[in-house]
Amino acid sequence: MGPGVGRARMTVMRRTRLAVAGVAIASVLLLAGVVYAAWSQHTEAVRTTELARQVSAIAAGLAAGDSLDLSDGSPLEGLRAEIFEVEARLIGTHLVLTDAEGVVRHSSTFDGTLERYDIERLTGPADARGVRTGTAPVAGAGRVIIVAAPVPGVASDGYLVAVQPIRELAAARRGGGLILVVVTLVVVAVAWLAGGVVAHRITAPLVRLREGAEAIAGGSWGLQVAVEGDEEVAALATAFNTMSARVDAAYTAQREFVGDVSHELRTPITSIQGFAGALLEDLASDDEQRERFARIIREESGRLMELTGTLLALADLDSGRVRLASVPVDTVALAEALASRHEMVAHRRQVTLDISDLAAGGRPVADDLRLLQVASALVANALTHAPPGSTVRVGSCARGGRWCLEVDDAGPGVPEHERDRVFERFVRLDVSRSAASGGSGLGLAICRRLVELMGGTIAAESSGLGGARFVVCLDRAPEDPPGGVNRISTGAP
Repeated sequence: MGPGVGRARMTVMRRTRLAVAGVAIASVLLLAGVVYAAWSQHTEAVRTTELARQVSAIAAGLAAGDSLDLSDGSPLEGLRAEIFEVEARLIGTHLVLTDAEGVVRHSSTFDGTLERYDIERLTGPADARGVRTGTAPVAGAGRVIIVAAPVPGVASDGYLVAVQPIRELAAARRGGGLILVVVTLVVVAVAWLAGGVVAHRITAPLVRLREGAEAIAGGSWGLQVAVEGDEEVAALATAFNTMSARVDAAYTAQREFVGDVSHELRTPITSIQGFAGALLEDLASDDEQRERFARIIREESGRLMELTGTLLALADLDSGRVRLASVPVDTVALAEALASRHEMVAHRRQVTLDISDLAAGGRPVADDLRLLQVASALVANALTHAPPGSTVRVGSCARGGRWCLEVDDAGPGVPEHERDRVFERFVRLDVSRSAASGGSGLGLAICRRLVELMGGTIAAESSGLGGARFVVCLDRAPEDPPGGVNRISTGAP
């Protein structure tokens, strides 16, 4: 069983809510800990300073009376002992008198009193008055403040030690714990609601994108979704709309192409079938008619071969099976090959074909036969659209350090907003003319793919002759290679 089988996937809504709630709880706990620590330190410092002042005053009062002997027995008796106990209650602490070794000689109360205090371990270094202070945890009392003040004027060195629990901390822990629980519950509730709002803001556009994707999968090509949400989600929606539009355009073009190809196939197949049947049934009246039937069958077969060849060529380019050479091309031979291929067609269409030697701008680095194929397709396209009595001009120039082939005609041209789209597959700007001339909308797409494989670019522009100009730019050879340049055959590639 896979990791996702048998258990429900967590939604973005729930994950976002849990994340927001978790961050809120962690923040509350961290803030509470920081505040409690800072408050505890402040409280300890204030109480320690105040207690040290009070203990120093009591120690000075003890020294002002009769001398004390801490070496043996209890140094305080009678009224002095009662006053000692009263002072301890007034400042809310436990007071003891110790000798220099920390041995207890007198205590305000002997309940839980230690026999000896390790002054140096329990307190820090003495201040200018000789007073030592410290804090320590004590079982049953919590954290306590310990102050040891020297008692001047005694028979032996000694200390007045005060031990005072920090009651504020204990009270704060009790009340703060309850407050923290309440605050945490409130924060969790608010964070859960806020997480829902945030999650809805994030997921609502994503849900619409998912619904749009499902609609496209169901055949609603070209569906557009609202561009909304944060920057990343809006960018995703924009990319989705672009993709949807392109998918719609591609499927529309394919449907049109399938219809066109079906029509193109049906016509020659019907002709071949009809005239072949006529020959088989001996319906031709004489040899001349039989020869005409056979010629029609051959011409229609040629149309089928041309169409299937175009489709196979495009499939080969898409599969990557085509390997192109990269050598300097003889531009003179290229011009001669183009002229020999298209002069008769131009004469039949009553169009003047003007081809220069194509040496301007140097020599291109390309596959010679594929360059001839591209140039021949562009010249044939120009002759198809050029009106009788006009001129088709083929020349070359240098642009940006590259050799560029220019094919101009005086036809209807290519609208500016269609100049990129005209190289897409299955696109035919003039459907009626293309159908009449047998075009499938693949010629310019094949040209662009071949030019790209040769490392060049192809574009449509406005021509000085009034029609369209197609420009193919390729890398230019730096110098003549040893042994001359490739010669191009005038035959078909």
